[in-house]
Amino acid sequence: MTRTRPILGLVAAAVLASGLTGCGVAGTGFSPGLAAEVGDTSITTDRVDAVAASYCDALRPQLEGQVVPQRYLTSGVAGQLALAAAAEQLAAEVGVEAGPDYARQVAQLRRAVAGLPEDQQEAVLAVESAGSRVSDLVVGVGRELAEQEGLADATDEQVAELGNQALAAWLDDNDVEVNPRYGVELRDGQPVDVDRSTSVAVGEVATAALADAPDQEYAATLPESQRCG
Repeated sequence: MTRTRPILGLVAAAVLASGLTGCGVAGTGFSPGLAAEVGDTSITTDRVDAVAASYCDALRPQLEGQVVPQRYLTSGVAGQLALAAAAEQLAAEVGVEAGPDYARQVAQLRRAVAGLPEDQQEAVLAVESAGSRVSDLVVGVGRELAEQEGLADATDEQVAELGNQALAAWLDDNDVEVNPRYGVELRDGQPVDVDRSTSVAVGEVATAALADAPDQEYAATLPESQRCG
């Protein structure tokens, strides 16, 4: 199968470079089956698991023998989907839609993954376009706010700052929660990894399981359903 370009992107690059800890345990107050509540949007654990699994299948040829615990991917996917949901709701409130640049990026990505099975195509699109969609919407919001404030000659930096401030404020003003099992939160307009484990890792296996970056020896011992690669 031929691809027009590598699809190793936002979440996968973060996983292989440093990872998301994702070592928290599910807390109280979260309905079973919910991965995140973002304003009026609910993201299910089934959705996160399905996207992460198909994304892993799409990336496997590019891992070049590396093995990654699946939790790194599920944490990254949960964070990206939650952030995109927040940006979409903010944009709807301001009256902004994604622009032509984003549409072109999605079209290019669709061409790049055209040879993959449909579930993998959709997973790659969901993950790889999330960051671009958020950025595009944030810039659109910033541009609209600049006009409302009478900043006719606002610079790109001012527009981006206004948009990022608006997203951060939206996250503060709305009910936004990511299931603690994923070990990620939305802070200041970005998904960040958090350690919500209540115990200290002891022993080589436990320490490897909670490492910030994927431990290859440990990952190789995991059941196939719990690892990518």
